[in-house]
Amino acid sequence: MAATVEAARSRRLRFGIVGMTSDHVWGMGDGLAALPEVELVAGAESYAELRERATHQWGLQRTYADFEKMLDAEELDAILVCGDNASKADVAEGAARRKVHVYQDKPMAATLAQANRILRAAEESGITLMVAYHSAFSPIYDAVKRLLDAGAIGRVYLARGVTGHGGPVEYGCSPYFCEWLFDKRRNGGGTFVDEACYLVNAFVDYLGAVTEVSAFTAQIGHRDYLSPDVEDNSVAILRFAGGALGVIDAKWGQVGPAPARTSYHGTQGTVINGATTDVYSTADPAPPAGWEPVEVPARGGGRTPANLKGWRAPSGRDAGAGRGGREQRYFVDCLLAGRPVEGAGSPRVARVVQEVIEAVYRSAGSGRAVRLPLE
Repeated sequence: MAATVEAARSRRLRFGIVGMTSDHVWGMGDGLAALPEVELVAGAESYAELRERATHQWGLQRTYADFEKMLDAEELDAILVCGDNASKADVAEGAARRKVHVYQDKPMAATLAQANRILRAAEESGITLMVAYHSAFSPIYDAVKRLLDAGAIGRVYLARGVTGHGGPVEYGCSPYFCEWLFDKRRNGGGTFVDEACYLVNAFVDYLGAVTEVSAFTAQIGHRDYLSPDVEDNSVAILRFAGGALGVIDAKWGQVGPAPARTSYHGTQGTVINGATTDVYSTADPAPPAGWEPVEVPARGGGRTPANLKGWRAPSGRDAGAGRGGREQRYFVDCLLAGRPVEGAGSPRVARVVQEVIEAVYRSAGSGRAVRLPLE
C-alpha cells in the first residue's frame, strides 16, 4: 500500500527494500538511511541471514520472506530493489500496481522483454522509477557531459571504454551475489551485462542512439566457477546514429590493477577519463570550474598543433557516488518535487541500454552485426 507523495512531504518518506543479494544494497541503503527525509521501515528477502543483517544495519521494523506480502502489509512510498536482474520486472510491476515508487540497482533487467515490462508498468502507473547507474552520479560524469555537449573537442567520432576486474570471487563479491551473477538466466549474461553496462549507459547518454552492434564474447577458462554459457571476456563495437563509433571491452580476469577508463575523441580534441580526467583541445573551450592547465605532452615523430591546450580535473573522486551521495539525494528530491527522473538513470535511457546489451549477446551468438532498434 502506498502513501501519496503529497502526504509524505509532511513526514519522512517510508522506504522498503526488496532483495538483498546484490552487494550494492548495503551502500545504497546506507545512502538512503543517511537522508533526513527517509525512513527505512521494512525489507523483503528470502535469505533470513540477510534480513537479519538489514534489520541490524538500518533498524528495520519488520522483514518478510516475500516482497508481495511486504507490499500488501506496509504503507510505503518507495522501494529499493537489489535482487537478481531477472526478478526486477515482477517487483516493478508489483510496486506499480500499488503506486509505490522504485529505485533499483543497475541494469534494468536481465532481458529486453523484462525491461519493456518495467518501462510499461512505470509509465502506465505514473510511478517514479530510477535505474541506478552509479557512475552517472559522479561530478566527473557531469563535467565530461558538459564538455562534450559544449563542443569542447569538436564533433565526437569515437568513444572507447575499458572495464573489468579479476572476477567476482576474486573481487570479493558475496556468495549471495555470485549465486546469480554466474547464472545466465538470472543475470542476463556475464561480464558484459555486469560491467560494460556502465559504459553503454554513459555512451548512450552522451552520444545518443545506437544503430548497430558487432560483438564477441568468450570464456577465458581460468575461472572454474563459471558455467560454460557465462562469458568472462567481451568486446563490442557500436555505431551511433550521429555517426560516431564506440568500442567497449569488459572482462572478469584482469591481472593487476582493474582498468576503468574511457576516452572521447573529437575533431578538435580528446577527453581522457582514467586515473585522472584530462581534456586536450584546439577549440579553446572554457574549462570546467576548478580544472587546472596541464602541459601538453610532446609527440615523438609527429607535430603537436600550436593551439592545443590541456586541463585536468581536480584530484580526488566522489566516494559518495552510489553510496550515500548524490544518487540517493537525486532520487529522493525527484519524489519530493513530484518530477520524473531524467538523464542516465531514467527508465527510457535504461531501456535503451538494455536493448544495446541484448544486441551484444545476439551479435556474439550469431557472429553477425545486429541492427537497432531490435524487432
